[in-house]
Amino acid sequence: MPWNRVNQWVERRSLVALESAYQRALKIKAIEDKHFGGQKISPAAVGGKSVYDYFQSTLERELLQIRFDLTQVRLGNFLNLQTNPENNNILETLKAIEDIIGKYRLDLGELLPPLPNNQTPNLPNTNLTSDKPRDKDNQIISPATSNKFFNFQQELTPEYEQTVIKQLRTLRQQQRIAIRFILIIILVPLSVQVISRNFIFSPVLNYFGVDRAKISEVYISQEIGEKYLREFARLQEIQEIKHVLGVAKAGQESEENFREQVQELFREAGYESQDGWKNLLSDITGLIAFIAILVFGRQQLAITRAYVSRYFLSLNDITKAFIFILFTDIFVGFHSAEGWTVILETLFRHFGWRENITFISLFVATVPVILDTIFKLLIFNYLTRKSPTAATILEKMNQ
Repeated sequence: MPWNRVNQWVERRSLVALESAYQRALKIKAIEDKHFGGQKISPAAVGGKSVYDYFQSTLERELLQIRFDLTQVRLGNFLNLQTNPENNNILETLKAIEDIIGKYRLDLGELLPPLPNNQTPNLPNTNLTSDKPRDKDNQIISPATSNKFFNFQQELTPEYEQTVIKQLRTLRQQQRIAIRFILIIILVPLSVQVISRNFIFSPVLNYFGVDRAKISEVYISQEIGEKYLREFARLQEIQEIKHVLGVAKAGQESEENFREQVQELFREAGYESQDGWKNLLSDITGLIAFIAILVFGRQQLAITRAYVSRYFLSLNDITKAFIFILFTDIFVGFHSAEGWTVILETLFRHFGWRENITFISLFVATVPVILDTIFKLLIFNYLTRKSPTAATILEKMNQ
């Protein structure tokens, strides 16, 4: 009986999410019909670029919510064993949604590099100044390319101008998507971590672990307990000094005030002892948000990787060598042991654990060596293949 109720709830949630996705798809269709002559919302449509810029944020918001709703539908279909996979109403609604939003899946795909034989998108390693021939629609026009792209006959043709405009527009869209995705992947998990810690886990753990618990049942870690004892000794000394000076007279009222201060200090120590669990749960929540962004934004991630790779390869060779040396010296250099020690001690305090000197020493003795090997392998496999000059400069600088 309880399992049937769970299935019914999951089915209702799926239907609500499906209806929400359908209504949002109709909203996109209404914008297309009213402002873009029934065409796809794009700068090249009837409305023009100004109208497109105005509705761009609305389009992206609705598409993101539709993807989220359809994910709930798929999850509900996976969890609910009683769902009929051939439900005609659901299939018709999904087809109607796909007819509206299907054309927008090509927007991000057009920004990805062309793939032979429909392979999975890989990280493009094309330099903006590469002189290797490419497909006409995807060739990056640059002053450093071969002279065959700069003959007068080709430059004066309308097709050449349209190709350049298309390439510049594609690069601009890639840059905007990449920068926005980088900001999202940094700010959203961080915001989720902070909000969940301060407004969900902290009040719940403080309420059940300290406020509702008896004084004898409140958990206090050893480090916090030592800090509490020092603070208690300080309060006790202040109380004795007040009695000696006659500022506070001995009596039941004075003892009651002192007891309230000690109880408040004890509960504060209990709150602080819960910080490890608060941080652990909020970090897990932030990690889940991070993974969800990567899953739902696979195309944006591919575009971001393409943009970052192209931007890195467009740097001059000395800058590339400087970046590699900077990162290797920070994380795997002979002077990085102190930095790793500080990071590990901070992590132990963050999760409320006792500092393990043996683990820290073993970590510092092994992990930087492994990272150093990985860095050298990446440099040998990637930098020597994509930028041999930078690899030579890096070798000379290391010497």
